Amino acid sequence: MSLRLTLILLSVLFLQFSQVSTANGTTPGFADSLFNEGDYFRAITEYKRYLYTYPDTPAAARAQLNIARSYLQAERWQDGEFALQRVIDNYPNSDEADIARILSIESAFKQGKPTVALQTNNATTLTHLNLLDQQQRLRIWALAYQGNYSKLSSLDLSGSGCLTQQDLQNLEQLPTKSPALAGTLSAILPGSGQLYAKRYREAGLALLLNAAFIAGGLQAIDTGNEVLGGILLFFEAGWYGGNIYNAMNSVHKYNRTLQQSTLMEMRQRSHFSLLLDDDAAILKLSAPLD
Repeated sequence: MSLRLTLILLSVLFLQFSQVSTANGTTPGFADSLFNEGDYFRAITEYKRYLYTYPDTPAAARAQLNIARSYLQAERWQDGEFALQRVIDNYPNSDEADIARILSIESAFKQGKPTVALQTNNATTLTHLNLLDQQQRLRIWALAYQGNYSKLSSLDLSGSGCLTQQDLQNLEQLPTKSPALAGTLSAILPGSGQLYAKRYREAGLALLLNAAFIAGGLQAIDTGNEVLGGILLFFEAGWYGGNIYNAMNSVHKYNRTLQQSTLMEMRQRSHFSLLLDDDAAILKLSAPLD
């Protein structure tokens, strides 16, 4: 009797263990929990552990995709790109592969590389139609950040949900400053180009340094120390040229900051977000696409 009872108990325990093992193999629940908490590096470890133990489960593609997303969220861009490519290579016709292709475009865009984002976008063909809108939006914003307004003007922006024709007109009419004018001003009076670019601290520093070297060199020559005067004026020539370059560079920074702040306001108004950053999109990415 006791032997029969023992066998029954062992059978029940075996069935329960089998059910637990199957459940654990179905979804990487612990890794998902770590990912949702933002503990990306531990999530990567757990996803890899899951893939090593259960390489052929239906959730394997999603686990591999979440490894890539974890790297991208942690701004490990190169590792993220390798992981995305692994998803595309291993599961080329899956929903996860299309998501990986979109994330590859977004990765370049988020790193401030609109030209790379455009090149990746142009080389990307998607299978699932419900990601084409995101691909088109990424193309439009990449062109905007690239400053390619002539190309944007040739696109139909009416149904894009991104920029409007009025936005494009505002971008083309931004009150940018002239680098050539900044360089000319600083050539006439060191620091004035930086002042034109609203870099007040750099303007004062450029004026003081150039004035000090010029005054020191002339004073040395006037007192008969031509060697010291020549050395000071030699260094002043370098400071003078650097002052012109700095003025022009300051204007480039001013224009870039003005453009990016304007584009950020437009992005917020249009509610455009990257799938990488959108919490709602994270849930969408975890679900099968139709």
